[in-house]
Amino acid sequence: MAVSPSGRYIAAVVRRQGDDLLALIDTGDGTLKGLTKVGRKDVGPRFEARITSVYWKNEDRILFRSTVSPADGVPTSRLAIQEYRKLGHRLFAVDRSGKNVVRLLAENRNSELDWALDLGEIRSLLPRDPDHILMLVDGTDGRSLFKVDVNTGLGEVVEHASLAAWDWWLDLDGRPVVRVEVSNGSLRFYRREDGDHWKKYYKVRLRELKDQDDYEPLGPSDQPGKFYVLARPEGAQRRGIYLYDLEHESFGTAIAENPEFDIFSGSVSRDGQKILRYCYLAHVRICESQDGSLNAHMASVRKFFKDSANVYVVDGSDDDQTQLLYVEGPSDPPAYYWYQLQKNQIQRVGLVHDSMADKLLPTAGTLPYTAHDGVKLTGYLTRPPAAETATLLPLIMMPHGGPEARDYLAFDLYVQYFASLGYAVFQPNFRGSDGFGRQFAESGYGEWGHKMQDDISDALKVLVEQKVVDPARVCIVGASYGGYAALAGAAFTPNLYKCVVSMSGPGDLAGFLQSRRKKYGADSEVYSYWMKQIGDPQRDAVRIAATSPLLHVDQIRAPILLIHGDADEIVPYQQSKDMKKALDKSGRPTRLITLEGEGHSGWTDENEKMVMTEIGEFIKGQIGAGFGLPLEANR
Repeated sequence: MAVSPSGRYIAAVVRRQGDDLLALIDTGDGTLKGLTKVGRKDVGPRFEARITSVYWKNEDRILFRSTVSPADGVPTSRLAIQEYRKLGHRLFAVDRSGKNVVRLLAENRNSELDWALDLGEIRSLLPRDPDHILMLVDGTDGRSLFKVDVNTGLGEVVEHASLAAWDWWLDLDGRPVVRVEVSNGSLRFYRREDGDHWKKYYKVRLRELKDQDDYEPLGPSDQPGKFYVLARPEGAQRRGIYLYDLEHESFGTAIAENPEFDIFSGSVSRDGQKILRYCYLAHVRICESQDGSLNAHMASVRKFFKDSANVYVVDGSDDDQTQLLYVEGPSDPPAYYWYQLQKNQIQRVGLVHDSMADKLLPTAGTLPYTAHDGVKLTGYLTRPPAAETATLLPLIMMPHGGPEARDYLAFDLYVQYFASLGYAVFQPNFRGSDGFGRQFAESGYGEWGHKMQDDISDALKVLVEQKVVDPARVCIVGASYGGYAALAGAAFTPNLYKCVVSMSGPGDLAGFLQSRRKKYGADSEVYSYWMKQIGDPQRDAVRIAATSPLLHVDQIRAPILLIHGDADEIVPYQQSKDMKKALDKSGRPTRLITLEGEGHSGWTDENEKMVMTEIGEFIKGQIGAGFGLPLEANR
């Protein structure tokens, strides 16, 4: 969905059987009008075609991206050459009236377009130019930039293809001011000096990039040579927003920051004069601006959703007085809302999944607690539907992965599934979690199986003391680091859990470190990072062995379900195979589900559903059916 510059119209994609409809909602009179559609009839029976994004270039011209993929059951390897060329992304433009549909770059004949399957990426809407946009094209000769007329679809090359070029930072007029290159395993940043001379000023190895880089662009400013960036400069505890001076390579003073939490996103006004909003994760997503009245509006919207939902500003009018919101939370299925600030009026446009209408959903809240050594921590307790005041609930302890990640109140599919089965779920933000500043993240270094695990155990103790949870009906489920924490819980606190599920979790820490060293090199920053996390294999060998569940299977009592993709390049599949072998040898009940061809995460929908079902059946078999289910479900 997208909002027109005036705020009167919404362009929306309506999913239908066989095709997608691009529709126009006129908020003035409430009418809905179909503009154009994309579906299998346009590409043939061996393909699926979907509208995946929509944008407004101006009040009268709409852009939309179409994505073509093989239909279910049609392998890419079986496609003919001409069929293969249909795949990928294409960008179209259409009038608000539904007329003058053109495919951008369709009539161009440039070598940069040879075998370019991705023709759908907009790099700049060029707010100062009413008729053109800048597109990034990925062809056989590398990436290039095209300036394209949205009325005719014709374009011209602005930056020629280069195998090294990856991206460009563009000023308000679309002129490249930074070029980003990738080659030999490194990401390099060049800033433009006089004319076409480029100077390298920043470099990072690709394999050492984290999920949240500490230096990323947000958008151009109206000040020449200055760019808004989201960064954590050297010495800073938390990520903030800075106006980076390219010439002097200086961050200056933070424009936006939060004293407790990392800022993870920000949006820049079209004229480059200000940051429209910036967001951080407290217990839900909080978006603020430098305008006090806008902050008051956003606070009232969050209150409307009981301060337990994440509110995303997807798009807005030029004056920001009309906003399209995407909202999701533990008790709020994903949906779009229309918010008019002057009227202080919010209206639901539609659910992302109509099947969620009128479903009874769980309730969730924040639980602050204190670890046994006095450290203040938080976690999130989700109760099954209709169990707001129930006591002695069966519980699934669910530590997150990372470990430099974090949980927050959200519409999490696994949590929703477990709650629908009648189980409470607790997600602790233990020491080592991200989002609370460097000091908190680094307080987990060397504490695998120790303080980080204690933080999880301490949370369970509090839940039991408050009589929220039945201590005889608790399981622990986790993925990646959470999978390790599940295995560690089984080995080092065997009295706490009646069943254990580890997805893609390492059980042999020395073996995991060895795999990182082999893949990245002993002198790499990746290997150095994991040694900080876990320990030095030589200096800390005793501690590493003491906290490796593989070496302590004799202490495990609970049945264990292992789940792992055999193509996992982060935590080797061998980790779960070795754990299964050791548990079998010790006589502990264990099962290993191998996901063929799957990696560390991002599994297919089919496998994800199968995994969830298997976990649900496994848990029910160990601690019985959940709250509100009939007694016969326990049999």
